[in-house]
Amino acid sequence: MKPASIRMRHLLPLVNTIRSSRLASLPQPLRWLLACSLLAFVGIAQAANVTGTISSNTTWTTSQSPYVLQGEVVVDNNAMLTIQAGVQVRMAAGASFTLKQGALQAVGTASSPIVITSDAATPKPGDWRQWRLTAGTQSAQTVLDYVQMSYGSGLVVESSAPVLNNLTLQNHSGPAISIDLAASPTGRNLKATGNALNAISVPSGTIRGQVVWGLVGIPYLVQQGIVQVGQSPLSLEPTRLKLSPGVVAILRLAVSAPAPAGGLGIDLTSSVPSVATVASRSTVPAGQYGADVEVQARAVGTTSITASHATLGSAAAFVEVVNLPALELAPAAPTIGVQRPAVMSVRAPQASPAGGLTVTLGNSDNTVLRAPASVLIPAGQQIASFEVTGLAEGASRLSAQAEGFATGLSTVTVRGKALVLPSSIVVAPGAHTQSTVQLTEPAPAGGLTVNLATAASGTATVPASVNVPAGASQASFSVSGVALGTTQLTASASGYQGTQTTVRVDAISIDLEPVGDLVLSVDQSLSRRVQLSKAAPAGGVTVKVAIENTATASVTPADVFVPEGQVFGLVPLTIKGLAVAQTKLNLTALGLIGRTANVNVAEKIRLQLVTTGNRPKVTAGKGLWGFLNEMQVQRLINGQAAGGAEPLTVTLKCVNEAICKVPSSVTIPANQSYAYVPVGGLEIGSTQIEATAAGATASAPMPVEVIAPQVIFGYLDGTRNTVSARDDFRVNLRVPGAWWPDSVYPVQPLTLNLSVPDQSPAGVVGGIYNRAGALISQVVLGTDTSYTDWLYVAQPAQAGTYRVGVDIPGVVSARSEVQTVTAGSQALQLVTTGNRPKVTAGKGLWGFLNEMQVQRLINGQAAGGAEPLTVTLKCVNEAICKVPSSVTIPANQSYAYVPVGGLEIGSTQIEATAAGATASAPMPVEVIAPQVIFGYLDGTRNTVSARDDFRVNLRVPGAWWPDSVYPVQPLTLNLSVPDQSPAGVVGGIYNRAGALISQVVLGTDTSYTDWLYVAQPAQAGTYRVGVDIPGVVSARSEVQTVTAADQGLRLRQVNGSPKVVVGKGMNSFAPELVLQRLVNGEVASGADAVQVNLRCVNESICKAPATVTIPAGGYQVTVPITGVDVGSTQIEASASGFSQGAITIETVVPNWVFVSGLPNALQVGQSYRDVRVYAEVPGANYSGSYLSPAQPITVTFTSSVPSTATVGATGMWRAGSWLSDGVVLNAIAPGTTTITASAPGFNPVTSGVITVNP
Repeated sequence: MKPASIRMRHLLPLVNTIRSSRLASLPQPLRWLLACSLLAFVGIAQAANVTGTISSNTTWTTSQSPYVLQGEVVVDNNAMLTIQAGVQVRMAAGASFTLKQGALQAVGTASSPIVITSDAATPKPGDWRQWRLTAGTQSAQTVLDYVQMSYGSGLVVESSAPVLNNLTLQNHSGPAISIDLAASPTGRNLKATGNALNAISVPSGTIRGQVVWGLVGIPYLVQQGIVQVGQSPLSLEPTRLKLSPGVVAILRLAVSAPAPAGGLGIDLTSSVPSVATVASRSTVPAGQYGADVEVQARAVGTTSITASHATLGSAAAFVEVVNLPALELAPAAPTIGVQRPAVMSVRAPQASPAGGLTVTLGNSDNTVLRAPASVLIPAGQQIASFEVTGLAEGASRLSAQAEGFATGLSTVTVRGKALVLPSSIVVAPGAHTQSTVQLTEPAPAGGLTVNLATAASGTATVPASVNVPAGASQASFSVSGVALGTTQLTASASGYQGTQTTVRVDAISIDLEPVGDLVLSVDQSLSRRVQLSKAAPAGGVTVKVAIENTATASVTPADVFVPEGQVFGLVPLTIKGLAVAQTKLNLTALGLIGRTANVNVAEKIRLQLVTTGNRPKVTAGKGLWGFLNEMQVQRLINGQAAGGAEPLTVTLKCVNEAICKVPSSVTIPANQSYAYVPVGGLEIGSTQIEATAAGATASAPMPVEVIAPQVIFGYLDGTRNTVSARDDFRVNLRVPGAWWPDSVYPVQPLTLNLSVPDQSPAGVVGGIYNRAGALISQVVLGTDTSYTDWLYVAQPAQAGTYRVGVDIPGVVSARSEVQTVTAGSQALQLVTTGNRPKVTAGKGLWGFLNEMQVQRLINGQAAGGAEPLTVTLKCVNEAICKVPSSVTIPANQSYAYVPVGGLEIGSTQIEATAAGATASAPMPVEVIAPQVIFGYLDGTRNTVSARDDFRVNLRVPGAWWPDSVYPVQPLTLNLSVPDQSPAGVVGGIYNRAGALISQVVLGTDTSYTDWLYVAQPAQAGTYRVGVDIPGVVSARSEVQTVTAADQGLRLRQVNGSPKVVVGKGMNSFAPELVLQRLVNGEVASGADAVQVNLRCVNESICKAPATVTIPAGGYQVTVPITGVDVGSTQIEASASGFSQGAITIETVVPNWVFVSGLPNALQVGQSYRDVRVYAEVPGANYSGSYLSPAQPITVTFTSSVPSTATVGATGMWRAGSWLSDGVVLNAIAPGTTTITASAPGFNPVTSGVITVNP
């Protein structure tokens, strides 16, 4: 115990009390005498500071009170601490008290209680940590009576049975009292008020011994799960888990009796497998009381894991999968001795809040392990240590749980006098790593020789033995990796239980996620995750993290645990820049390939608010958001706007929040220098916007001026007439001085009151309408738009003037410019497209719809009227032309089309009239005979030509669209093939169905006939095609010539080369060689299919199909070729009635080529899984990946330096495939190598140099 010291600061409040009390009414000399007497009395009381360990019997007396506890105060060595009635114990910030081994007698009285409280001038819950009575408590001698505890984190009782009477617990940040399942405190008249939990907190789990819950006055409360009394026949521990997606957790499956010979099978199920999965069955080994069960968390949600057995019943554990950071227990899988204490820790992913973080510890078997029921991580810290003690051989599952975090897990194995090896050992091939063998009891006098051996020395080697010095509990030894694989390492020693573990020889590297070097600024913090290249081995991996120059940057935590089977560390790293410089971040772990990342710290980031156009201020409209990019906040690095490696969250504030509005924060994305800041106006006035960010210098404030917006009336006509349609317009608000003055949006929806004021005379217009045609007086401008919907001023009722008015209460009121209405008169006008002087129509045909239109003229101008207008139409000579009896010009439109049909050849006029409108001048019409157009006739044919397809349409010269004409009535076209010389050149005309026809009908809905076909010629000669439309027109085509056909065959390489090159054992790509039909020396199609015979002159060199067929109507076909052996020959093509064709074939040795993507560099432990090859045939047009083998080919792959990288020995190239199957390239050790691919009959290929980096 440290010496006591006088604490004068406690006297000042007393002096002030005297100064301000009723004693002030006493005469001044008496007041001073009384004050000095009190000060002299109080001065006798000294405050004793207490810290460290109390290892002998000690009494805290009233005369020495108050006692101030600092740091961790521990009673140990069977000491007795006695606290007298009336003593005040003051707890400094973060202080704690632990009764580790000994007794505590704190007995006050009703009038003189013992007070344990905060030492702070303004106390608050959580000022100090816990008073903890542990398993080493001498329960018979430990009594607390008339004790008041306040402003801490509560009282904890573990595996002990103290007496607690008249105990008052107030204002604690945690439960008033916490107990474990082996605690038996008793007492009466307990009180709890103002605590986070006014109860006795009990963890879930199994009570395996005799305990008493004997505290009276406040209730016992099990917050989560269930408490089971006595070991059930079957159980799962812990009963509740909170996991992150992707995490593999371990449940302990326990049975009340040892498993029989052959083991005990237990069925397992997950109620929601999509949330978390479990193996369908687990076996408890013979003679054992339990087994581990892996639970794989997959997706957010909840599920129940159920274990069941026909005679033992069932047990369940509730699993919640959440996106929360996880707590971490370390070590994750320790082994300790019986009756041997061990220190463990719990780590939170971030610093604890004010009052600290209470972590509940679950202990699946308190007969095997003694552990505290809870641990408090002090405010501002991330780690808290606690002690566990092995009680009997076995295993217990520890779980750490706290609100807002995923569960942390650790399996603690308790063994008697035994050797302990790590859960697994990892070492890279050709590398060495240090490992340790631990003893659960120290080595005897003379030391201990531990024998070591690996099952496969070709995989890994160890020394034959290692010596543990007398009294020591561990020794180190070296493990050497020889080749990829796993082996068992066995340790044995006289008098100790032996052990074994797995040695994994593998290249597992450490990296950061996201990968890459670290670039940050002074006072900036980055977050990174530790990532392994492969899943962590059994027992997990602890990665050590360190900054080389701690004056340049800092990193926390110093070590990160990666659980077994996972690749990411449980806790993210936080790297903070401290000074402008460069340093390195090192990540290491035993047996793993470490990672060094460069850390570049630049000058502290500065923020800058800037406006678009670099205006000196932001101008906003009252009630309006400005356009998004009116202003931006920039990230400045070394004085320049620059994109940082990390996103930066910027906090924003309007100094006068009644005038303007900004988002509470915006984020500048990674690799970007700015983020836009929208500014909203609330009230007219001026203020400033401030921008700050953690680790950055704040921006200079940006001035803001909020003004009244202007009302803009868009699209009003200005001048109208009495027959005008409704006048459509829109309203928007404008903010003069803004960069985008019209792109503004309401902060809240704005109601616009609408009116039509200043009408002269009254009644010019009847109001304003919406799109649906309803008369309205208001419209709402929503927050997502700058403009109102379309609005409509009513059709004028008379000539005059008016304005449009808008009033937005509390924002702005405005009126439009004067709108003038004049009297209107209507007239009609017939006009042709292209303003031609007349309409030309074909006899029996309608012209195209918009050949002519009738227009509505208002005051001499084509204009849309408010109402539809029906126009009466008439051909003066109705025997010559035809028009509809009437057409209607729609409301708000100025014209309607007028179709014109020809009936008889001649000239006449069209008239147009309408009620209330002046008639149009007549439009002249001329009807002429149409022309017959024969479309697509070949002109020249031969005696083997296929049928000649053609179409017929009618044309009207002089019309605007002369070919877009349609029959007034269906027209019958008589078809013929006249002027044949000699007779019988062709046999007639056919339709699409192949029927011989002499007529075809042209319907009223089409301009062209269907496809027609002149028959295949029977002999050489000439002919025409004739069409006769009775009463309309008759015509013949140009002369069609048929020549005699001389047919031949030609084999042609795709590019016209005189030879075709094919690879030995390879199929050519089909288009490499084509067989063509020649007619009169030219490539041409024929009416009939032709079967062609093919042969390779020397079949030992190449192979071709026996026959191929050029289809009817076709002119060529592809010919696939297979190379048999190296050499040259020819392929011949022949067919009856055709001259023969031939081409030279050359078969060559193909070359192997690696598929692009083969890496030129890998890191140790990396793999490339797509090493493939294809064949290249020199001289072939289609080479490379177009080719395939005729038969399957086995490709051999070799690495020039297998100790650096290995490659799959063989890969199959399957017949018909363009690429070989992929093989795997594994990077083993630093160095360089090359990969070679080979196969019989192929030229081998060797890759470029492949570098394997550490």
